[in-house]
Amino acid sequence: MRNLLGFIVIFGLWIFQSACVSATAVEKPAVRVAVDQDNVRVFTGNGAPTTWGAMVGALAQCDAVFIGETHDDAHGHALEAQLVGQLMAAWHGGALSIEMLERDEQKMADQWLAGQIDSLALAQQTKSESWAGKNSWVEWYQPVLDAAKLNGGVVIAANAPRKYVRMVSKDGMKALPPADSEESALFDAPCAKHPDYREDLRAIMVEMRQEDGQPTPVVSDEDLDGFLAAQLMWDATMARSVAKAREKYRVAHMAGCFHIDRSGATVAEFRALRPGDTVATVSLVASATCEFDLEKDRKRAAFVVYTRSQHVPSEGVLSDALTVK
Repeated sequence: MRNLLGFIVIFGLWIFQSACVSATAVEKPAVRVAVDQDNVRVFTGNGAPTTWGAMVGALAQCDAVFIGETHDDAHGHALEAQLVGQLMAAWHGGALSIEMLERDEQKMADQWLAGQIDSLALAQQTKSESWAGKNSWVEWYQPVLDAAKLNGGVVIAANAPRKYVRMVSKDGMKALPPADSEESALFDAPCAKHPDYREDLRAIMVEMRQEDGQPTPVVSDEDLDGFLAAQLMWDATMARSVAKAREKYRVAHMAGCFHIDRSGATVAEFRALRPGDTVATVSLVASATCEFDLEKDRKRAAFVVYTRSQHVPSEGVLSDALTVK
């Protein structure tokens, strides 16, 4: 089953619709940490040990690199900044595409890149200050954007605006603005089938609803379909954003693990759009483990990086992050 962190989109939308939880519930500030990339544990998808340098060398040969993160792992974010900077340097530029900014925020990303607004204004104007917990943007995400900019890269606001994702979750694709409207440029429909994705999502929904000592809950197809449609629109929009950027650049795309792991739907959608591109995936696993976990992580990504973090992911934090914008 894919990493539970990937449930953030769907569970976050459910929280928004049913309780409208605020991100202010997350009180602990984000912490920027120093990470020595040579001391983290890096493996290939089959569990063979490798090095950070060897991984970066292999990724630099690819047209598109998809990086799956644990949204509230400080060690993972520090590694992301290093990885993105090294890829942009190797590519002599390129594009950093991110889940955390939405297509209608591209103008602000461009203004920041051009020096017309500062990083504080970017976070405030996109309402991203607490995307993955209180103060998380300045501590965790801005350093990644800075690394791209410093090495000649551009920034792509890849995601669908949340209002359209909520429309689809509630009423299906028919609720979206018509294809001939200006708004239609802000989202995309999936172009591939994802049967395994659907069942992974059902399993996660069952786990999230399970109560101690109670029978296993049943997730109806009707329940599942709304969440799945919203998730797939999210994935399809990010994938097409990366595909569009690939017309000019090599691209590193950064998103939650669920979208990336085991060639998640964002990766599958991209492959359908650009079958000739060379693609690699990286999963940054919030774990201090030094030995490869064959049961959980085999074939999870082309490269699996254990971030050496003692951090335990918090589902509530991630849900709040998605409802705040």
